[in-house]
Amino acid sequence: MANIEYDPQRQLFHLHNATFSYIIQVIRGYLVKRYCGPALEQFSGTAKLEDFSHAFNIQNDAAPFSLTTLPLEYSTLMGGDYRTPAYAVRNAHGQLIGNLKFHDFQILAGNENFNGTLPTARTPHGQTLIITMHDETDTLAVHLKYTIVGDLPVLLKQVAYRNLSDNTLTITHAASLQLDFDDHAYDLITLTGAHLSEASVTRQPLTPGKKSIASNYGASGPQGVPATILAAPATDDFAGEALGVTLLWSGNFNYTAQVDQFGNSRLVMGLNPELFSWQLKPGKPFVTPEAAVAYTTKGLNDLSHIFHQFFANHVMPVPRRNLIEYNTWESTYFDVSEAKVLAEIPKAEALGVELIVVDDGWFKNRPNDAGQLGDWVPDPVKFPRGLRPVADALHARGLAFGLWVEPEMISENSELYAAHPDWAMQYVGQKPLRSRNQLVLDLSQRIVQDHLIAVLTDLVRTNHIDYLKWDYNRHFSQPGSPVLPPDQQGEVGYRYTRGLYRVLKTLRDTFPKLIIENCSSGGGRLDGGMLAYTDQTWTSDFTDPVYRMKIMNGFSLFFPLKTFVSHFTMSPNLQDSRVTPLRTRALLSLVGVTGIECPPSQLSPAEAAAVKASFAFYKANRAELQNGSLYRLHPSHPNQDQVCWLITDEAKTKAIVLTSAGVIAPIPHYQHVLLHYLRPTMSYQINDKKTATGAELNFAGVTLPLAHGDFSATLMTLQAVSHLPQTTTQANGDIAKLPF
Repeated sequence: MANIEYDPQRQLFHLHNATFSYIIQVIRGYLVKRYCGPALEQFSGTAKLEDFSHAFNIQNDAAPFSLTTLPLEYSTLMGGDYRTPAYAVRNAHGQLIGNLKFHDFQILAGNENFNGTLPTARTPHGQTLIITMHDETDTLAVHLKYTIVGDLPVLLKQVAYRNLSDNTLTITHAASLQLDFDDHAYDLITLTGAHLSEASVTRQPLTPGKKSIASNYGASGPQGVPATILAAPATDDFAGEALGVTLLWSGNFNYTAQVDQFGNSRLVMGLNPELFSWQLKPGKPFVTPEAAVAYTTKGLNDLSHIFHQFFANHVMPVPRRNLIEYNTWESTYFDVSEAKVLAEIPKAEALGVELIVVDDGWFKNRPNDAGQLGDWVPDPVKFPRGLRPVADALHARGLAFGLWVEPEMISENSELYAAHPDWAMQYVGQKPLRSRNQLVLDLSQRIVQDHLIAVLTDLVRTNHIDYLKWDYNRHFSQPGSPVLPPDQQGEVGYRYTRGLYRVLKTLRDTFPKLIIENCSSGGGRLDGGMLAYTDQTWTSDFTDPVYRMKIMNGFSLFFPLKTFVSHFTMSPNLQDSRVTPLRTRALLSLVGVTGIECPPSQLSPAEAAAVKASFAFYKANRAELQNGSLYRLHPSHPNQDQVCWLITDEAKTKAIVLTSAGVIAPIPHYQHVLLHYLRPTMSYQINDKKTATGAELNFAGVTLPLAHGDFSATLMTLQAVSHLPQTTTQANGDIAKLPF
């Protein structure tokens, strides 16, 4: 149970649960971070703050402390603190509003939602602390919100600004959090990448200066994910201190890690100030995205496990059984039709498919990517009877019907653009800049949001749609709105993302059983904000199973298994022409939400048997493969591009070890891997054969099956048994029976 305690004598706030404490103190009116780490019963302040000044220190009322070194909770520029600012607000004179000082506080039940259109974590139990700060002229009030998430070592932070004056203020920097540390003995772990190469993990020590990861693309990635980790240098997946931070936000963002002149460090995360400004009218509020801070002393796997629980149980929609899918894209590309889809249904059903998704190309005038986005009317040649015959045929067999859409985009050859050219994002008087032959709808306009809500609601309801694949295939250019005045053009990106959330939330509320898959040319917008409204994510357009496993391995630092969509695909692969063994394609598509991209009718008998068997195995082990606990393992003698995962149920009674062998070494070795996370006192049966204790498997390890050639894959099952040598086999779940 999370609690908040306030000591009025010391003006000290202690937020804590059984695992985590965060402590703030008001010192000379300034809000100072005193502690962030394992739970403390009490805090006496044995670690002293520096109570002396350095050269060139700005004299102010913080004495004997210096604002150049105090670990502040939320600070600005040019008031004595020269580090990266969390906020910058200009008054009617065009000058920066100065330092904020403590004004009052509230302790409320649950998680106070500052703004209903922004994603917020569910925390029905516990308390929220809101600390209000004012500047010395009482021009600006800033409300800092803090909530501990249940029993997790996770702290939510969010900030609300309010204009107390009679004049408009201009916000140019608005971070969701600031974390100051009195040293810089940390490594910074980041996820960066590109289309087809998402979630590349980089680890580097903090050094003097600034390191920033940001997006001004209008979406959160794939160039950078709004999530990062500060880890002690010796921290690995299995042990050591680590602190992770992420935003529940899908638009432009920035985080900066700085080491200052005195060797102290600061992490600031929030909206990207490059293209952002906000006109804060008198009496009006402005709210930043919510941020989450997670902490552990047990290594990166434990930090990931904390984030997985956080997203799965407190952010993502109500849990549901995500379905095994056949998607038409790699089968037909734009040349999809009613006849082609209906012809694949019996074959797909025989494989074990539960959902068929009609991808791009189903709507009128869409022979290629120059076709007309925005009208969302079935093509009369490809689907002469509309979409309902396909939906009805699937529902008659007990299968679900899904449809691809890209609602945020518009083509200039569409009827929508002809009627509403002012609904496209644009710079006045400049020629439009296209990408993929399309423009971006201006979702900062409420009328555009209302249009999408109406169109999508009718599309889903009329066609009995069970699933939407929501795509986003270009980034911003000319992020201007023809309806906002000149001094509010810096608000477009923020208003756009908030408008997107309003559309998604309305669909969620209207169709609570609708499954929504998040896609942005793959994992280009996989973040905490989109997870609040979507059930799963198309991890990458790169469907090579070996490389996709590496991409998922990177994303697994923060996001749970149920996020990842991983399908069986053709060999040679359509993107890189890599030839991968049938077994690899089948095994590596089992994790997360499985499915198939190949046309079922064109599978060879061996491929069809492998896919059918893997889907049967998946259904028997869906609870673990889709919603289980994921841990990254490290075999001895690792190969290039090798990935090894342990996946378990919550009770650690069932486990799966899945390995993508990568490029094997010329000198053969047995690879041993320590499993680390099984219950030491329990006995486990391995592949329904040999039995060993969890302690042995954790500390002595197990030998992986020999990899036969490059890009092979192996799978090992472990089942807890009550005594030796009992055996248990689950129906359709015996890995030994897989025909590949």
